[in-house]
Amino acid sequence: MKYFLLIVFIGLLLSSCGSVKHSDMLMLTDVQDAVVNVDSLPILKIQPDDILNIQVVDEDNNSIGTFQRTLNATGEAGEKALGVSEGYRVDEQGYIYLPYIGQVEAAGKTIMEVRQDINTRLIQYLPKANVQVRFVNFKVTLMGEVNRPNTYVIPNERLNIIEAIGMAGDFTPYAKRNSVLIIRERNQVREFHRINIKDKSVFTSPYFYLSPNDIVIVDPLKAKQYATTGDFFQRYSGIFFPVVSLVTFLLGASLNK
Repeated sequence: MKYFLLIVFIGLLLSSCGSVKHSDMLMLTDVQDAVVNVDSLPILKIQPDDILNIQVVDEDNNSIGTFQRTLNATGEAGEKALGVSEGYRVDEQGYIYLPYIGQVEAAGKTIMEVRQDINTRLIQYLPKANVQVRFVNFKVTLMGEVNRPNTYVIPNERLNIIEAIGMAGDFTPYAKRNSVLIIRERNQVREFHRINIKDKSVFTSPYFYLSPNDIVIVDPLKAKQYATTGDFFQRYSGIFFPVVSLVTFLLGASLNK
């Protein structure tokens, strides 16, 4: 009987190695019915090297071709590699240059502020024109334990971490959800911050909404090391040989009685 129990114990021990606990995969289990004011929406400021799409249309909503700009293939090949083919790059001094009005200060301003500035200065040349401005290079990179790691270009100006994870095909079963690393570079400062996707405090984090060029890295759980590395004996040698030694000892003790 004792040998049967020992075999069952060994089987359970081996089967548990490399598995992921259900609690590791749960997300936001403490959230209850509630209505909460959203007061932490980000205000994105334009920075040098940002790329802006500027569209000017006339009173009949026809685009004015003078303002349509295609990035050249040599000096701005990096933007083309990211799927960005049109727009105005903000230079190192924070300016863009437009037909008719010339130099426009953009860095440090919001999209709306730049739009109003351009519209005010352009009205003397095109009194019935309407100006639209948006980011073209709002991209985020997701790496690690997500199903589709990649760099994604975002069509709007707001993306939160949960939307980004969903865009990348959700977490893998081995994702360490309580310690997701976000790397952010803005205003010549690089920040590193970890957030817990399993807790509702994520909604009030200043990193809940992502910024352009953020890098999101999802680390693996320790269980992945045992589940994916090497063959069977390599994975379980840390427990297999001690168990064999124990069985051998018990058998020897039994035979010597």
